[in-house]
Amino acid sequence: MSYQSLIKKAWKSGDFAVSEKEANSKDAVNVQSRENVRRELEDIIEREAADASACLAASKGGVMKLAPFVKFREEKFGAVLFETRSEKVYTLSPTGAAVVREIVAGADSASLFGKLKEKYEDPTGNMEKEAAGFLTDLKGKGLIVE
Repeated sequence: MSYQSLIKKAWKSGDFAVSEKEANSKDAVNVQSRENVRRELEDIIEREAADASACLAASKGGVMKLAPFVKFREEKFGAVLFETRSEKVYTLSPTGAAVVREIVAGADSASLFGKLKEKYEDPTGNMEKEAAGFLTDLKGKGLIVE
């Protein structure tokens, strides 16, 4: 049984015990397979540890930040948020881009609305309400942490 097959079996069953015979298998396929799985697991651990650290740092500081696995890029039409884990892309209007730009700049939820009012006109008086709703959506989707 290949090492990858053992991993799949363990993952499905929840039993991660390996017999001594299976552990001592030295065929070339298993050695390469074991090395591939080890590298993949190390990459996952490193990525997850970085994500957890960034989320904890953000929550301790009370500052909103993009989640560690979210990328922001401005475009002519506004901007996009790319969530790298699920590979989802969210297109943002110029207004949404302005909100996320403030988050990237380090705004906390208390100062965000004031900063937006300083930079943009609000003829309808709905900017704070709409921005708050947008922030709630971003948090609900796991795209920002606070």
